[in-house]
Amino acid sequence: MHSKMDLNLLRYVAAVTRTGSLSGAARQLGVNHATVFRRIVQMEKDLGVRLFERSSGHYVATAAGEELAAAGAAMLATAEQSLLKVAGRDLRPGGTVRITTTDSIAQALLNPVLARCRALYPQITLHVVINNVLVDLSRRDADIALRVSSHPPEHLLGKRIAPLAIAVFGSEHYLATTQATALDEHEWIALGEAQERHRTLQWLKKIKPLDEVAYRIDGFAAIAQACANGLGLALLPCFLGDSMPTLRRIGPPEPTLTSELWLLTHPDLRTTARIKAIYQTMQVELVKRADIIEGKTR
Repeated sequence: MHSKMDLNLLRYVAAVTRTGSLSGAARQLGVNHATVFRRIVQMEKDLGVRLFERSSGHYVATAAGEELAAAGAAMLATAEQSLLKVAGRDLRPGGTVRITTTDSIAQALLNPVLARCRALYPQITLHVVINNVLVDLSRRDADIALRVSSHPPEHLLGKRIAPLAIAVFGSEHYLATTQATALDEHEWIALGEAQERHRTLQWLKKIKPLDEVAYRIDGFAAIAQACANGLGLALLPCFLGDSMPTLRRIGPPEPTLTSELWLLTHPDLRTTARIKAIYQTMQVELVKRADIIEGKTR
């Protein structure tokens, strides 16, 4: 065979041999019959042999034509098997899915959800990236994000899970021993200066000046632990504060602090089998826990 011949042309030989006509081959290949004719003529010219005997529009393969047709059919079969194999791998989800979320969600909400994902898809490895700032899903820093936001990025594909409630919490020990009565008299634990614009700090400013707040800590998980250890009061997501047996709510959730929990991914990733499987499972499992997220159960 000519070393420079386009191997894709074998498809034309195989189709003409199989159908016995240019029009039949054209329909099978999705081209017009003139294209098939030109390709066959060009192949015969390049190879210097006749590939078909023509009679009243009917094409019968010569020995050389049959040999090339067999080679073309074999190549197509191999290619189709390879495509099915690759597609099959993605239909049976496997590999790694990276999930990014905050420290508090990872601590108090995510573990049973991850356990369900693993039970359904044991061949998928789950990497959890703890970051209190939304990472760039476009750069594949993560595949799925579970985030608190009132306005998630518009370029991401998202599902709103539930409203997320926040309330004031204190430990049983602290509440039993403090002499404070009014909110501004209490010791407070709040987010650090890096999150100065956070809605909980804006709310707390109305209670007492931030420079009078006793403890400034980065991250709600660490704040909750400090609160449980009796350092003072703290504004916490209800799903986090309610999960800690020594903490008690001081009043109902604060309506002005309600945000939303979103499950996000990049649109380009939504059809990837492993990501789609984990995303859908997380959505189902998180919605089951909507009452916890909304602070309706304690």
